[in-house]
Amino acid sequence: MRVFLVDDEDLARSRLRTLLEASDLPVEIAGESGNPAEAVSLIRDSRPDLLFLDIQMPQLDGFDVIDLLGDACPQVIFVTAYDQFAIKAFEVHALDYLTKPVRLERLVKALQRAQKLSDSENPASGLQSLRESRKAMPLKRISAHTARGVKVLGFTEILYFETEEKIVVAVSGHGRLRVDFTLDELEERLPGQDFLRIHRSSLVNANAISSLEPWFNGNWQATLTNGEKLTVARRRVTALKQRIGFG
Repeated sequence: MRVFLVDDEDLARSRLRTLLEASDLPVEIAGESGNPAEAVSLIRDSRPDLLFLDIQMPQLDGFDVIDLLGDACPQVIFVTAYDQFAIKAFEVHALDYLTKPVRLERLVKALQRAQKLSDSENPASGLQSLRESRKAMPLKRISAHTARGVKVLGFTEILYFETEEKIVVAVSGHGRLRVDFTLDELEERLPGQDFLRIHRSSLVNANAISSLEPWFNGNWQATLTNGEKLTVARRRVTALKQRIGFG
């Protein structure tokens, strides 16, 4: 079983490594990271079977990491010093929840449970429950791919999302960065009413629109705060006008 460790505390990761080595179970450490944003990219690349994930970390918490991984998220065992997160952890169908300092016998039980699930007839069932439970919740931020790894973006930074040759890009002051969601998924999970679908290939931040005017064939054109212009499909015009309070 290949595992990945995510914890911003070096000592916590070191202790967990030591315990895993002492467990006498067939466990391979596929990687580790103290930076949750970096971890998202590393986990996507290494594709571990199991993730040991701290909950309270700077910038991103463990639940954010699960959201950002999306369908690339493996089985999860939370490791944290805070008991108050236990209920939420199981609400998202985590495999187990370990409190710090982690004890060897408790870790072994969690690993055995993970191995048993992996060997079962339907090892993906628990993981699917985890994914489905998170898909029902609004995203708080999103990870985008850069040349150096992953950039975490807040939604107020993003002007619009657009489909570009079968991939979706987030357009912001950081440029055009690829994200791992479809426009349909984003439309369902973006917070509040700020983002609207204005075309089959674009989803715009309504707060980024500076003007709206008729264009041709019933379509309209939205000008954004950065000067870019986007086509608003005829059947999407009314909803957009209502959202931005257009006469």
